[in-house]
Formats: sequence, structure tokens, C-alpha cells
Amino acid sequence: MGNKPLNVIEFYDVGASNPQDDHHFDHHYHNDHHSLEGPSTPHEGMEFDSEHSARIFYNSYARRIGFSTRVSVYQRSRRDASIICRQIVCSREGFRRKATDHKFKRHRTITRVGCKAQLTVKKLTSAKWAVTKFIKQHNHELVPPDKVHCLRSHRHVSGPARSLIDTLQAAGMGPSGVMSVLIRESGGINNVGFTKVDCQNYMSHTRQRTLGAGAQVVFDYLRQMQADDPAFFFAVQGCHPISITTDQDRIIRAAVLQVFPATRHRFCIWNIFKEAQERLSEVYQSHPSFDMDFQKCINMTDTVDEFESCWESLIQKYDLRDSEWFQSMYDARQQWVPVYLRDTFFGDMSMLQGSDSIHSYFDGYINASTNIQGLIKQYEKAIATHFEKEVKADYDTMNTPPLLKTPSPMEKQAANLYTRKIFMRFQEELVETLAYAATVIDDIGLSITYRVTKFGEEQKTHFVTFYIFEKRASCSCQMFEFSGIICRHILAVFRVTNVLTLLPCYILKRWTRNAKTQVVFYEHDRGLASDCQESLATRCDNLRREVIKYIEEGAESLDTYNVAMDALHEATRKVAAAKKQNVVHAKNALVNGSEQLQPSCLVEDNKIQDLTAELEHASQKCEAYRTKLLAVLKDMEEQKLKISVKFQSVRSNLKY
Repeated sequence: MGNKPLNVIEFYDVGASNPQDDHHFDHHYHNDHHSLEGPSTPHEGMEFDSEHSARIFYNSYARRIGFSTRVSVYQRSRRDASIICRQIVCSREGFRRKATDHKFKRHRTITRVGCKAQLTVKKLTSAKWAVTKFIKQHNHELVPPDKVHCLRSHRHVSGPARSLIDTLQAAGMGPSGVMSVLIRESGGINNVGFTKVDCQNYMSHTRQRTLGAGAQVVFDYLRQMQADDPAFFFAVQGCHPISITTDQDRIIRAAVLQVFPATRHRFCIWNIFKEAQERLSEVYQSHPSFDMDFQKCINMTDTVDEFESCWESLIQKYDLRDSEWFQSMYDARQQWVPVYLRDTFFGDMSMLQGSDSIHSYFDGYINASTNIQGLIKQYEKAIATHFEKEVKADYDTMNTPPLLKTPSPMEKQAANLYTRKIFMRFQEELVETLAYAATVIDDIGLSITYRVTKFGEEQKTHFVTFYIFEKRASCSCQMFEFSGIICRHILAVFRVTNVLTLLPCYILKRWTRNAKTQVVFYEHDRGLASDCQESLATRCDNLRREVIKYIEEGAESLDTYNVAMDALHEATRKVAAAKKQNVVHAKNALVNGSEQLQPSCLVEDNKIQDLTAELEHASQKCEAYRTKLLAVLKDMEEQKLKISVKFQSVRSNLKY
């Protein structure tokens, strides 16, 4: 046995080496017998200080010649298990094993062609490493200098490049923008030293490292907010969302599948349209009609068969059969094409707003490198900004009645219930019914099926089933199931069946003016509002909103300010009196009840104690609100005084 070496096989790439390889190269290679000024071609007998130096030298040689390297087999000593022989080969050495169908689902490019080129080094007794075998010839074409940077063993994100990427990523720049800067700063793509994919991978790993302490930070923040603000309330749900919309990032897809396995996952359609402009730029430039045809295929097809036919027409018309990206989007069609998703509620806003609305909420506040802690801080800033827009939208909805286009009672009802934007979307569907005809095609007594077609487009048909006793309907377009907005086809059937108002089941709370309160009140049941028992959180929310309006109106002028302050003091006095009165009633009920109810006195006593505790809690919250309101009004008064002083000063200066 003695010192006979043991053969061990190991496969890995030089390109996957430590990020500090640049430093290793400088340290090892310059200490070898052969410096950079020495022979540039390997030969048998050449010596190196270490195995790593030999690998670096051969990889540098490979870059000049035009091929990529990888480490192949090695041998270990049986005496101390140290590596004593190493073989470095061309990356196209050997052949890939044939994979069975159940292992790989996608076609992989053939890269192994049995190339024999290699460099074998062996450790000497002097601790040096010597070349014992060198095969120069390759059985494939070599890569020209302007493409060699794409080879795997020559792709490396260096230290200076990492620093620049980190800086640009922190500024919110994406991989494409970062690569543009790197190419410009390096003097060309050949000098960057890595590809866009390497840049994307590095930026992705950076994001993962900066995620912070995770969800616990968010929970701690919410608990602190609740402790600081009596009006703040939060709760964690024990259930998965019905649907979720993200971009088609591989890591996000895996995370959604793991965390929300029962949730319907959809890719953002606007992201896909944007990516199409990049991936199919030549098609867009040479065929101006492609954009309209592509969007029509995605958004205007009502059935799977219609979509499939339209997609095939796109392939034929614009010669897209060889486009890998176009094919990949077709393979993933069930996760982004609306016709495959209409049976699931997405509260789809892409059909209600522009493409920028989905992404604009946090624009300018966060970027790819923002961690959890930073996200919370920026979230507060974003909320403050958007709250102003929300107040304006609420004001418009409440104070500027929309223009009605029909005498329909349903339109008037919707105008009083929906927010402005949702009403306009509903109004569009309602007006369109004037061009639609609903024809009975099946009547089984309990339900009637209608064929609904638009005048002049009779070849495009939708089918609506109307349930007579429930006065409700379902449509083949599934618009209501998908977006929560009732479609023109159902409205056309309602018109011919004399359904003049919307039933509650067709009015989603999220689209109404009262979406932020606990109960949605309809015109026919507004009288029941006083009977509704609202939760403490809802009462606090309602009070806060009324107070905000009160402050805005009360601060308009000095007269309204004085009136508002007097009314506030009077309201504070009445609230305090009501609290005392409630406590007295509770105590009296306790005394009187104890004389009459012997068996259940303990139960009643507990109820009264709970009531007393709730009253005390409400008292504390009212006092907190009062303190905050007084502080706000005081601050406004001080600001008003400062402005008045400045105004008088400016006025005096103008006189002189």
C-alpha cells in the first residue's frame, strides 16, 4: 500500500472560486518561477509555488486563447489525504450523460464535446508543483477576444465592481442600468469581466443579505405603534389570501409556492408587456402593429380557444416560432393571461387604472436593497404622502356629485354607494348595455339563459344565466368574479328582466365610500344604522375621521377656529358627564340586581364589571383624543400667529 495515491473524482468550475481570487492571483503568480514576462504557453516541467497558482496560470492562458477551464480529477495521498495531483481541463471536455425525461423538463444546450485539451500538475518532494502533462489541441472552435468574457471561468465580479454595484443598487438602479454604467466605466463590454446574469445574481444575493431581522421587526414596530397611539389597531390573519400578484421572478415564485401553497399566483401583466418590449424589440420596431395585436390577444379574448387561436396567429404573422421568450410566456400562460384567471377574485385594478398605478405607491421610497427596518421607515413616509391624495379623493367623492348619463335608478344607487373611480367604471358598463341585446335561449323555470350580443358584433357572444327567485345572474365572461365590477352583459339582462337596483351581493364593500367603516349602509336600510353595534376599533376610526374633517374646517378662519374651540370644550364636558352617568347606572344596576337575582348574581356582577371596565377604557381613549386635539389646535394657533407676524413684517417692508 505505502504511498500509492488514491484516485478521487471531483467536478467544479474555476469561475466559482473565491471572490478574492484577484488578490490570490497577484500573490501567488508573481512568486512563481515564471512571471508575467516569462513564457505564456504551458509546457511540461513548468513549476509553480502552489496548485492554485497553476490553475490561475492555465485559466489566464485559456482567456488569451479563447476557451474556458474547469477542474477535473485529482489524487490524494494515502498517507495524509492531501491532494498531490490535479487535472485542469477545457470546459468542453467529456460528454454530458443522457438524461431521462423524468429528470429534466427543459432542453439544455450541449456544451461537452469530448475535448482533450488539459493541464496536469503534480506535487513534488520540494513542495513545488510541476506540469506533467499538457495537451494543447482542441476539437472545437475557440472563442474570439470580443466574446471571451462570456466564458464561465473568466466571469468574475471583482472587488471594485462589487463596490460600484452596491452603490448603484442602493440608489435604486436595476441590473440593466448597472451594466450600462459598468460598460461605460470599463471602456466596453469586453472589459467588464462578467455578464448581466452575473450582475443580477450578485444583486439578488445582496438583497437576501440585507433583509434584516425579518417579520419580528415589523411586529415589534406595530406593537409600539399601538402602545403610543390609542387609535392605532393591527391584527394578524391565521389564513392565506385568495390571490396574489407579483412579477415573474424565480425566487418570488418559489417563496409564494412555499408560503401560500393554496393561493392563486398571478404574474403582473404590465411587467410582462414591458419585458416584451425589451425581448422583442426588433419585432416592435419592424412591425408597429404588433403592440396592438399582442395586447388584443391578451386582454380582449374571452375564451381559451379564442386566445389559443389568436396566439397562433401572432406566431404566424410576426414569425415568432423561434423566440424562446415568447414560447416561455406561452408555457406560463395560466399564470398571467386573464382568460385563465377569471374564475378567481383579484380585485383587478389594471383594468381600472393605468399601468403605473401598481408600482407607483412606493416609487422614490424604496429600492432593491431596502431592508425591513428601512422599509418600515419609508412606509411611514409613503403613507403620509398618499393620505393627502386619499383625503382629496374622498372629498371629491363626497362633495362633487358625478354626472349621471341615464335615468336608471341603478345608476343613481351606484353613484351614492361607489367611490368616484369605481362608479365611473360601473357607469361605463351600464351605458354600454344600450348597444346590447339579450335573447332567451333556454328557460327551465328556475333559471333563464340569455345570449347577449352587441349590435354589429353578433359573432361575439356571451351567455348569462339569470336565477329568477334570487334576482341574480352569472356571466360567461366572469368579470364580476375576477374584478368585483358587474359586467355589461349581466346589466343588459337586468334591463330586460326589470331588475332596477343592485342587490347587496353585487356591491363589494372595498369599492364603496364606506369601505373604511365596519358596515356598508344601503339607501333602504339607513334607518338601521343606530342599531348596529360597532367594535371599539371601528368607533375609534370613525371618531378620528370626523375629527380630521373638524380640524380642517375649523381652521379655515379665525371665526371658525374660535367656534370650533368652544364646541370642542363643550363636547369634552358632555363626554365627561356621559361617562359619569354611565358609571352611576352601572353601579345602581349592580346594587338593584343583587337584591333580586340570587342564583345568577355572580354572572350579572361579572357583566357589570366588564361594562364598567369598557367604559373606563373608552374614557381613557376619549381623554387621549382630547389631549391630542388640543395639542393640534394649539400648534395650529401658534403657526397661524407666526404667519401673521411674517405677513405684517413683509407688509411693513413693502411700504418702505
